[in-house]
Amino acid sequence: MSVKILTNIPGPRSLELAERRSNSVAQGHGTVCNVYIRKGEGPFLTDVDNNVFIDFAGGIGTVNIGHSHPKVINAINNQVKNYLHTCFTVAPYESYIKLAEKLSSLAPINNHCKAAFFNSGAEAVENAIKIARSYTKRKGILVFSHAFHGRTLMTMSMTYKEDPYKKGFGPFAPEVYTLPYPNDENGINFDNANFDPKDIACAVIEPVLGEGGFIPASKSGMIELKEYCTQNEILFISDEVQTGFGRTGSLFAIEQFDVEPDMITIAKSIAGGLPLSGVVGKGEVIDSVHIGGIGGTYSGNPVSCEAALAVLEIMEEEQLPKNANRIGNTLRSRINSILPKCPWIKEIRGLGAMIGIEIINDKTGKPDKERTNRIHQTALANGLIMITAGTFGNVIRTLMPLTIDEDTLHEGVDILVNALMHH
Repeated sequence: MSVKILTNIPGPRSLELAERRSNSVAQGHGTVCNVYIRKGEGPFLTDVDNNVFIDFAGGIGTVNIGHSHPKVINAINNQVKNYLHTCFTVAPYESYIKLAEKLSSLAPINNHCKAAFFNSGAEAVENAIKIARSYTKRKGILVFSHAFHGRTLMTMSMTYKEDPYKKGFGPFAPEVYTLPYPNDENGINFDNANFDPKDIACAVIEPVLGEGGFIPASKSGMIELKEYCTQNEILFISDEVQTGFGRTGSLFAIEQFDVEPDMITIAKSIAGGLPLSGVVGKGEVIDSVHIGGIGGTYSGNPVSCEAALAVLEIMEEEQLPKNANRIGNTLRSRINSILPKCPWIKEIRGLGAMIGIEIINDKTGKPDKERTNRIHQTALANGLIMITAGTFGNVIRTLMPLTIDEDTLHEGVDILVNALMHH
């Protein structure tokens, strides 16, 4: 299978659906690619006009194992035959326990770990905050510049970018303090902090900024943060919603920083495309919440749990973290080879297959969102679906399935390179 473009993009059926959508769907829900999908298989998406695209967006990183993986489909079908839902709070089931056992054993934390499951990344972060406050008996939360943690009130309060995520939605939750993100250019200056560390329950950090532009943290900055947390009895929470499940070259990105978190938040690729999220962490921390303090009607739905167990098998069998490094190396070498011809590419950066390409105006050196959009549209017209990131929307981010084969990867990178060079 390879790219097949039969119509102008978007095609007539997609345009028809876009028209129906405009009459019935909330306008505030944006769309990056106005092509409507009818089938997904491996790294490919087929739209309603039978155009075939390579998918470098992966549902914003939810399908690290690819679309319609037979093992996941099989696990889902077997569960669907028995029951869809009972609510773990009311009538529990084994798959939730098995998944908690498996993820607790895989978490890069030396203590005995436990887990709790929810529905979305924002819910995972929100529950990690509840657990941290319960354990420490403190209220304050430390976050970092350019962070994205979700769209609920608490996680919006923790998110950096005003437009579109926070604009007009305040007031926000109090006791959230922002420090500079510790990358190679910035350390963390705790001396200028406007809080008392004895009031801080936890620090929540993405090992690689997601929405903030695919910027990896520096190892020294992460170690410095961990030492500060340890000295002040602050919990260290690694937000692995986008960096987890092999994307960066290890199952969890935090494994590459010589830092042991107290809790990890996970979602996106955990269940191969079904809604599921979780908090995994030190048992004594997780168990600090009173009975009934965490939960939710659909939290840890059995179909999603079965899918997640299949995902973890696939991760191991197909060595997807290792694949992520192969993908990242291919991307880097191909993009590096065109840098002399593309002065508008400021840099290519990231960990594993979580690669960001930053686009600037080569005359002024400023972020160039317009050029980034033209690159995106050119790639789409030629059969490549991608998304952007960054505070100024000028970073192309790669979230292709980690199961992508070498030929398809090169075909997708060819389209990307062509779009980068000619716009």
